[in-house]
Amino acid sequence: MRLIGVVVVVGCAHAPPASETLIRDRSHGVIEAFDRGDAATLRAALAPGFVHFEGETPLTRDDELAKLAKRKPDAFHIATRTWRDEHVFVHGDSAVFVGGAHEHADGNYGGFDYDGWYTLAWRREGAAWRLGVWTWQRDGAERDAWNDTFRNGTGFNKEPNQLLAQTIAGVTPGRALDVMMGQGRNALLLAAHGWQVTGVDWSAEGIRVARDTAAQRHLALDAVYADVDKFDFGVERWDLVTMIYAGDDPARVAKLAKSLVHGGLFVVEFFHDNDTPGVLDGSFARGELAKLVGDGFEIVRDEVVDGVPDWGKPHGSLVRFVARKK
Repeated sequence: MRLIGVVVVVGCAHAPPASETLIRDRSHGVIEAFDRGDAATLRAALAPGFVHFEGETPLTRDDELAKLAKRKPDAFHIATRTWRDEHVFVHGDSAVFVGGAHEHADGNYGGFDYDGWYTLAWRREGAAWRLGVWTWQRDGAERDAWNDTFRNGTGFNKEPNQLLAQTIAGVTPGRALDVMMGQGRNALLLAAHGWQVTGVDWSAEGIRVARDTAAQRHLALDAVYADVDKFDFGVERWDLVTMIYAGDDPARVAKLAKSLVHGGLFVVEFFHDNDTPGVLDGSFARGELAKLVGDGFEIVRDEVVDGVPDWGKPHGSLVRFVARKK
């Protein structure tokens, strides 16, 4: 657990109706009260069933106030905080604040910096708003989860994707980009068939496994540790681009389509859940990829099939898509 905590919700004689501005301002205010060690404000703010959890031991209201009572005036604390990406969700007598923050804590040798997310759950109790739950998680929690996945080596098919293997059969190798490469199962397949491969992923563990395996097999692989949403795919740069279980972001598809040279192949496999217009369900709808790449592509394969996905599920409805840039 970090050395600094946060608490939310101030009581008042007559609790006003919740609004996004009210919830956000009170969240900021009580967090700052905790930074100051203002026990009176926090005692009034915390609900009897309050729980604070940052991934280790849950703390109750009594636990939190007891810790605060022992804090010395010169104790290590957050000195500055810059908020970002704040969201407030209000429903009747409950409300939730979610906000990212960059924090600097005073200390020896310049202090410490933290980047993370607060989730503050409020509820109305009689004439007051009180805090029921407070959590904090550092930035990169999703990245850590992927590191665990590749470190444990479970939950996914370790063999190359069959759609990709079928697509490259008989194709003259060139420059290939493997988006969200993971532990490199598909990038290494391409490298073994003579492709000049760049694989991009934000999992340090996935990158490590891919590099180690490439070295063991004496294969050339440019494994790039980067957030794919910030990586420059370039324009007319690649002869082959794979997006194998790499999400369903339309903006990413558009960027990757531009990154292919004329005659280049775009290979995508992901989940298909429904064809309801306007419903975002973490999948591609039937025919969606063909519309996203547009008339500049010849559609080689575009199908929805029932099969065994490479990730997560024992069975599922899958989109398999191959297109060649005209």
